[in-house]
Amino acid sequence: MSIRQSPELTPQLLDAARANGRNSHGPSTAVGKQNCRMNALKHGERSDPENQNAVMRALGEDPARFETLKQELRQSFGSGDPFVEKQVDDLARLYLRRDRIERAQTGLMRRALLEVGERQHRRRKEIEGATIAAGEAIDVRLEAPSDPAARLRLLLSLLGVIGAEVQARRFLPWQAATLKGCYGGKGGWRAGRIGHLLSFFADPDFAARLVEAPGEPAGLPCEPTEVLWHKELLRLLEAETASVAEEFEYEQKLNEGKVAIERDACLAPSGEEWRMLLRREEALDRAIDRKIKLILTLRKAAERTNAAELRSAPAEDAGAPAGDVGAPLGGAPPDGQGGHESQPYDVNKEPSPEGRQCQAPAVSSAGA
Repeated sequence: MSIRQSPELTPQLLDAARANGRNSHGPSTAVGKQNCRMNALKHGERSDPENQNAVMRALGEDPARFETLKQELRQSFGSGDPFVEKQVDDLARLYLRRDRIERAQTGLMRRALLEVGERQHRRRKEIEGATIAAGEAIDVRLEAPSDPAARLRLLLSLLGVIGAEVQARRFLPWQAATLKGCYGGKGGWRAGRIGHLLSFFADPDFAARLVEAPGEPAGLPCEPTEVLWHKELLRLLEAETASVAEEFEYEQKLNEGKVAIERDACLAPSGEEWRMLLRREEALDRAIDRKIKLILTLRKAAERTNAAELRSAPAEDAGAPAGDVGAPLGGAPPDGQGGHESQPYDVNKEPSPEGRQCQAPAVSSAGA
């Protein structure tokens, strides 16, 4: 018994119910029902027999090929017995379900390959977005990419842009901050020294003294500190650019090997969905084997039955009926028919041992 009481049917509730009832409850015409009856189709194994052709077409199968398969199986196991033909039709449906399992397995492999291709496409687009040419405006709020190769490509682009600006003795506050954000505290001593020098040159007074300093000071015992640090910064930027470029090339080659391994792994998927397909495939294989054994057993039983009927049928004789009472004893010919005249004698045929034993010896008259 429900503890919830039914609501009182007030006029407002009735109006709301009528308004909801006027909403669409699906197609009402025969054409609309025909168009949407396959919307909830998943695998078609529990569909009604009258919808079999529509299910096959919805799953991308050809009903004519299925009918051809049934005819070929009937010719192979040929029998006019309706029960055997029913077993052959069941065998054809088992083969159809087996083909669907193989298509599902192929679909899982293709889906895994498609995912690998999509990841590579996103990776290429990310690398393209991280590529910055010299002279382009750099957004200080630029986020680090998720892909390692894209991060290296962004760092390589920043090093190239900063190296070109340092070579032209143009220093901006964003250079040290952006480079530090790209490294994320994992750049090593060279990256730390580059950031330290860039922070010094970010001071307008320090950068102004470098700009005012002559390119090749002459007559001075030593070069100014700004010039020495500028040369050191250029040297460090060049070394760091070469190191990052080498790391980027290595990451590209490593990614090629990973992609090849992932594509090969797509041919042997894993997971519960794949294991479920393997279990269903094994079950269908066993069902097909049992069905074939049953059909062959029925075929052998029908052959034995036909052979027994042929043996039990009365033999048709071409001559006189067997067991005639008027026939002479010992196989003698009837009256008016001579034995030697009616049966020609073969001179090349030797008498049988039984015939030689039955011949009486010749007795002379003198001995008698």
